[in-house]
Amino acid sequence: MKQSLFFLTILLVSSIGNAQNPNYNSLWDKVKNYELEGLPKSALNVVEEISELAKKDKNTAQQIKTLLFKSKFALVLEEDAQLSIINEFKTEISSSNFPKKNMLENMLAHLYWQYFNQNRYTFYNRTKTAEKVDSEDFRTWDLQTLFHEIHIHYQNSLENGLMLQLEPLEKYNEILIVADNSKQLRPTLFDFLSHNALDFYKTNETSITKPAYKFEIDNTEFLGDAITFSTLPITSKDTASLQLHALKIYQNLIRFHSKDKDPLALTEVNIERLQFVKQQATFKDKDTLLSKTLKTERDQINTHGLLVYMTLK
Repeated sequence: MKQSLFFLTILLVSSIGNAQNPNYNSLWDKVKNYELEGLPKSALNVVEEISELAKKDKNTAQQIKTLLFKSKFALVLEEDAQLSIINEFKTEISSSNFPKKNMLENMLAHLYWQYFNQNRYTFYNRTKTAEKVDSEDFRTWDLQTLFHEIHIHYQNSLENGLMLQLEPLEKYNEILIVADNSKQLRPTLFDFLSHNALDFYKTNETSITKPAYKFEIDNTEFLGDAITFSTLPITSKDTASLQLHALKIYQNLIRFHSKDKDPLALTEVNIERLQFVKQQATFKDKDTLLSKTLKTERDQINTHGLLVYMTLK
């Protein structure tokens, strides 16, 4: 049961729907039927067949989908599935290029993060080690090592940001649960991967290390309007700070969407940024500053964007 929980969230992005290629349609129908009949080994054999076809077609979405289903069946068929799933992702990453590599790096970071959330007390009770007890087995790592690894993979997933911004997210509908208005709010792969990373960087798990130069959200300009915030220099010796990296990702998203004709994506991510800063800021008069910023922002956008800002009231 614990193994199933470990991979549950990431598997939610994958469903046996109809692909555009009829060859994939029929093959995924076979997988579905074998699953319904309780025959995971037979289903896995078909997934392997789809995987080979996807590699020949250079179909990134289908390649990732097959990896997800291989992992799903590993949880049923293998004794030590968690470790083998992670190793499979690492192997795929080492032989992948953009954009598949970026997506897999993001997923791997998410798997580590999910594992921590399900084993939080184990990690907090574990003594910090000078180096990894076992470089391959993440289950033996201490808290700081695990968080560092999550950070590295999320950062890797956001490399080649300009190319990610040109990659329409709709190309990957086959492996995503598509929500209403998602094309407006998360139009590109850059948006999708950035917001996934923010789920980690916005966490309140800030007591991993307490350096003397700990980064704090103590600058009132962090709660300024979008343009002011997007141009702020954000630096610190505390390079492990999750809050520091969250602010940098918000900056990149705001800069990207500041060029949009439709203000919806910019408005939505800016509201997220303002809420995050208000929650984490150490300075006083946050409510007054936030109200002033919201008035400035509302004066600068059209009615479409204004409706989104009103959700903050």
